Amino acid sequence: MGNKRARGDRGDRGVLDWLLDPENPSVRALTLRGLLGRPPDDPEVVAACAAISLWKPVERIFARQAEPGHWGDPESPYLPKYKATYWTVMLLAELGLTAAEERAKRAAESLFRFQSPDGGFAECGEVGAQRECAEVAARRRAKGKEPPDEEAFVADYLHQATLSCLTGNVLAALLRIGFAEDPRLARAVGWLLEIQNEDGGWLCPYWKAHVRDRHSCFFGTIAPLEALSELPRDRRSPAIEMAADRAAEFLLAHRLYKADHHGFRVIHPGWLTLSFPFSYNYTVLRGLSVLSRLEIRDERMEDVRGVLREKRTQDGKWLLEGTPAGRMQTSLEKKGVPSKAITLACLRALGERET
Repeated sequence: MGNKRARGDRGDRGVLDWLLDPENPSVRALTLRGLLGRPPDDPEVVAACAAISLWKPVERIFARQAEPGHWGDPESPYLPKYKATYWTVMLLAELGLTAAEERAKRAAESLFRFQSPDGGFAECGEVGAQRECAEVAARRRAKGKEPPDEEAFVADYLHQATLSCLTGNVLAALLRIGFAEDPRLARAVGWLLEIQNEDGGWLCPYWKAHVRDRHSCFFGTIAPLEALSELPRDRRSPAIEMAADRAAEFLLAHRLYKADHHGFRVIHPGWLTLSFPFSYNYTVLRGLSVLSRLEIRDERMEDVRGVLREKRTQDGKWLLEGTPAGRMQTSLEKKGVPSKAITLACLRALGERET
């Protein structure tokens, strides 16, 4: 629990100076834009954005990139977590890389190979599904059983592997990188609207493990909702606005982390963890950040606001409580110490502007 002190005792100017330190150009650029409201053509913003691709953690990521744009196995964009291409593109987008950086553009473009005709993104493509079929066939033969029909297996596997959470995360990343006008993203949006649940959230619609489920998944919901929040306002149709409102209400009905039909007990303690990258899981910080980006104001958000305020340290910062260290293409901030990414996100989500 954070120690409560008066706002003036927290060294607010020191927090802002800390966030604006050029040592981390990603947080600097995002602070200038998201916290201080500087326009994209502001000279300091332009300089900070240009410096992101030269930042050592980003240089390490690109040093491991293959020429076509992917990382690791070109046919496995989802696994291993969190080093495969999908996750790495999500991270680059969160760090502020855009299509102005050719390597980021190539990485983003490589993901469209795994987009289904309906618009959703799958864990792999046909080659990956064929590999899985071969493994299943080998196991069945070892047990004296008939192998599956490859054509039917591949079609079903790709169908099940087209996920709402993945599609939302990829869509949000591509929008941040600069693909807003690409018609392929419109297909992804259309697919998400088509599969939205009656309760306003989302599930992975074709995965057989969810075939009888009716209650939406929080991770399956926050990713599509975040993607909708990243759409430029002039691209939010009435149908998109309605879908976003319904998804927001799903989160609000649960106070972002509580069971609405079980005395509002905490659903998952891990959701209270302040973790980065944000797109890798569901947390209350991510939920509040997305609702704030949608300019939603609701008293049911106060519970989470209180949680975040309690976690604030005496010097006005927030700690990094969770991160998949050693499992990404690069190391970022250390767990257990004040985090610039988390502090900036908390300030933005709480609507506080350090001056």
